[in-house]
Amino acid sequence: MYSLKCFLYLIAFVLYFCNGEDDRQPIVNTSLGKVRGFTLTTRLGKSFYAFTSIRYAEAPINNLRFQPPVPVDKWDDIYDATKPGPVCPQPNNQNSSEDCLMLNVYTNELPTNGKEVCKPVMVFFHPGGFYGYTGAIYMFGPQYLLDEEIVLVTANYRLGSLGFLSTGTKEAPGNNGFKDQVIVLKWIHDHIKAFGGNPEMVTISGYSAGARSTSLHLVSPMSRGLFHRAIVMSASAFGHATTPTNQY
Repeated sequence: MYSLKCFLYLIAFVLYFCNGEDDRQPIVNTSLGKVRGFTLTTRLGKSFYAFTSIRYAEAPINNLRFQPPVPVDKWDDIYDATKPGPVCPQPNNQNSSEDCLMLNVYTNELPTNGKEVCKPVMVFFHPGGFYGYTGAIYMFGPQYLLDEEIVLVTANYRLGSLGFLSTGTKEAPGNNGFKDQVIVLKWIHDHIKAFGGNPEMVTISGYSAGARSTSLHLVSPMSRGLFHRAIVMSASAFGHATTPTNQY
């Protein structure tokens, strides 16, 4: 009898635990398809939803290598956005892949039961000299910013020669890393409302290479209308890293 009670308690505990995990994995409906996320906690103990490694462009491999990004197609199954994805190829990182064009969305409130949520959106472009780093949660996490009433988006973009090599021809037109960022901004404009974000209140930001990216978007016609404010920290588009020199 005692053994039977223990067994039943164990079954009840397992079922409760499993249901709790399911409750903490929200599913968002976008025009591309459904996306499953998970929950985290901010530094002050506030719960929020995380959706990591959402593909925003097709894998830039084979005939798409060195080419401008191609927006991702719709998917049929529920997209699993609960795990970190690969970083873009860079020195001294074994967890890298050319199939890296993914973004992360963090929000502390989702639209439910017809309730509209429309919070300001902050986009953070990661630093790294245009040859390193990533927008992944373990490097630039949301635990501080999500104490505020915002939606945060971080993203990978192509780095090094894969992102910025230009031959001046159609085979490698160049600046694809920046073009990746533009596609991120277009994705936000089209889909962030499903995550509780306001597509008409988007702030782009970054420091170091991220600040150079931000200031370049301020003057680029490709980015026009896709953001509304900018925070440029510690660098600009007029620094040596973005000024052409020694052209051959």
